[in-house]
Amino acid sequence: MIDPDRRNFAQEYITKELERLDVVLSEELSIYLLGGAVMTIAGLKPGTKDVDVIVEDERVHDILVASLEKCGYHLLQPQHLSRPYNELSATAMENLEGFRWEIFVKYVTKKLALTNTIRLRAGKIFSGGKLTVSRLSNEDMFLMKGMTERDRDLEDMALIARTGIDYESVLNECMQQSEKDQKGNIWEASLYEKCEELMEKYGVDVPIRKKLRKISQDKIIKARGKRSL
Repeated sequence: MIDPDRRNFAQEYITKELERLDVVLSEELSIYLLGGAVMTIAGLKPGTKDVDVIVEDERVHDILVASLEKCGYHLLQPQHLSRPYNELSATAMENLEGFRWEIFVKYVTKKLALTNTIRLRAGKIFSGGKLTVSRLSNEDMFLMKGMTERDRDLEDMALIARTGIDYESVLNECMQQSEKDQKGNIWEASLYEKCEELMEKYGVDVPIRKKLRKISQDKIIKARGKRSL
């Protein structure tokens, strides 16, 4: 099993790994960075255990995996990952130092989709000879972490909230993604619950909390009405 107490890696290490990846690429590649690596680069955290990225399609995924293998990374099998990591549905790769890449295709944790609005809000943080890396906005990071079950994500949401974010953008993206959810999940309800936890544990009052509750209640009532027909 992978040691749950893997060490953190600072911004300099992340940049070095991006540079190494850029060198081995045989064609241009664009990826989107999210999670702890973004927070480390932004100075919100001193380090991270891994790099989470989302790519647009399977072709980009396969190129990235093959290129990381050239850099000395190996694929991690599901039995070597803890349950929360398995539920993320990402390709996990790790090097001998314990630094990990988690690669998502189109969706993060089978939920948050890489939409055009998310792409537009993303900011470029690395541009090499072949590799272009953009980071998700704080607004989309906040929403993404509101959709996961990992304990540390709630703390990250508190850190992001304290930077001052556009909550209306968070709400709009949440509603947009919720409408397209094929499983009928009510995203607003999930995010509302996380916002309640933020208030209870960290004293962070999210301005859209009441709106999320109202939208959630309306959707739940509507869903119940459909089932009774």
